[in-house]
Amino acid sequence: MTYNMTEAKKTTKKKVARKKPAPKVELVSYSMRMVIPIGQYANIQPEIVIKAGSVDEAHNYIAPHMNKLWKEYYLVSERRPKPPEPVAKPAPVEKPVAEPVSVQPPDSSVALVKATQAINSCLSIDALNIITEQIKVSVKLSQDDKAVLIPLWEAKLLELNGK
Repeated sequence: MTYNMTEAKKTTKKKVARKKPAPKVELVSYSMRMVIPIGQYANIQPEIVIKAGSVDEAHNYIAPHMNKLWKEYYLVSERRPKPPEPVAKPAPVEKPVAEPVSVQPPDSSVALVKATQAINSCLSIDALNIITEQIKVSVKLSQDDKAVLIPLWEAKLLELNGK
């Protein structure tokens, strides 16, 4: 057998099985959930589920709604309540203001009251003598005040000597 190289080989084409194209993915639903703290150890978890043609379209639709929920509920229990708006009151009629008058008793009358109390509270002649010396050197008692204290002092001296 001799082979002729010039002769062409007869080849038959095989049928190649075509692959079926993969079906396009259809977005059935898209959901987004977030945790919103509303107070200490208190959270809410809103979830929004939608049907959309693409992920970007779904996200663009859901994001503003989630932002609104965040602003409305974030730490709602720790927010300070808004003070009520003040009710309009009629303007008060201004009265003329009088100059404040300083009404203080003179120092001598305060000193006189204290000296009187000191004399009345004495329980011994020695205590009465000490109070008498203090009254004599006092600069807050006027001579008139000292004159008023003399009968009180004499009555207390008689009371203590009578014991």
